[in-house]
Amino acid sequence: MLPRTPSPFAAFRYPAFRLLWFGANFVALGIWAERLAVGWLVLEQTDSVLLSAATFAAGSAPGIIAAPIGGAVADRFPRNRLLPLTALIRAVSMLSIALIALNGFSNPWPIFVIVAFEGVVNSFDMPAKQGLITDIVPREARMNAISIHSVGARAVAAVGALASGIIAEFFGIPAALLVAAGAVLIGGVVVLFIPTIRSTVQQTGASAKNIFKDAIIGIRSMMRIPTVSTLLWMAIVVEIFGFAYDSVMPALARDELNVAESGLGTLRFAAGIGAVAGAIALSFLGDFSRKGPLLLGIAVGYGIGLMGVAASPNLITALLLVTMVGAAASMFDAMEWTLLQANVPNRLRGRVIGGWVFAIGFGWVGHLAMGAVGDAFGVRWAIGGAGLIVAAASLIALAISPVLRRA
Repeated sequence: MLPRTPSPFAAFRYPAFRLLWFGANFVALGIWAERLAVGWLVLEQTDSVLLSAATFAAGSAPGIIAAPIGGAVADRFPRNRLLPLTALIRAVSMLSIALIALNGFSNPWPIFVIVAFEGVVNSFDMPAKQGLITDIVPREARMNAISIHSVGARAVAAVGALASGIIAEFFGIPAALLVAAGAVLIGGVVVLFIPTIRSTVQQTGASAKNIFKDAIIGIRSMMRIPTVSTLLWMAIVVEIFGFAYDSVMPALARDELNVAESGLGTLRFAAGIGAVAGAIALSFLGDFSRKGPLLLGIAVGYGIGLMGVAASPNLITALLLVTMVGAAASMFDAMEWTLLQANVPNRLRGRVIGGWVFAIGFGWVGHLAMGAVGDAFGVRWAIGGAGLIVAAASLIALAISPVLRRA
């Protein structure tokens, strides 16, 4: 008898997952709309590729400090109650940036402060969200649930970026940020209806001392698991040299491809469509073996795609290659989340995603480096060089890491 093909929508059988999926998608819509608006706002006001890229750095750097604590909090408090709180804080932050944009500014430092604060919030949001997914679906459906979650988030990211670009171009940046804040608030309200699931860690108390102790224990435990520590190192490399390309996309759109906000939104939309395609492809694979080599193969493709984007002669070519890059990005993230949670006990699920947020917190290095290279030598050199490093590092990891080859 032929093996049964896994359903690509198996996780939707669980009502709590459906609520989380809808709520998380509204939040993602707002986040990606804000990213486009803020990056373009700072580029237009300062005419600096470095400062525009620095807005992304400000959002990722706080994870280095806050993520271990955020993971511990996500393991100790009801995750479905943390998510509405993080959504509310995000929405207020977006409205604050909208007010700054409306009144004009000569120095972008208040925007950097607000974006950095949102980065701290993300260190609590991501572990809670990923941990909640694995709370509400059984083990056999978890990779499917993570993939479907990624499909939704990437799809609305594409729509959010495109809509934000159009709204910003025709109605202004403040209007785009107002819409983003509204979407985030709706997402937070939806998540409130998910039933509370308490873990054994949550029942032992929630003092600050216990939370910090949990964070330290989590870090030590993860570093003692070879597969987990190797995956986190891989996440650091790809985040610094791969995902940082997004921070210089406003400059690529304006200065190299000669398009305005809506053109940048179209580029981000293409990346989102590619991300959806990649996540759907993973959802069809089910709980397959040999995930490690696939992860590294995806990373090689990611690097090659970035080199192609850097060499794109026009918008059409760039859109096609950005679609490929988006697919590789979503597949890489989903594989990382799946492998990390598959290699830790249940009590560490929130903290291992906190470890991942800590790892990607080093992305600020890539954002600033790409901004500096973009200012000094041009955006194409920044993106192409980063892609070469990602592809080469992934091939080296495949050759020398038996842990990832067996994962």
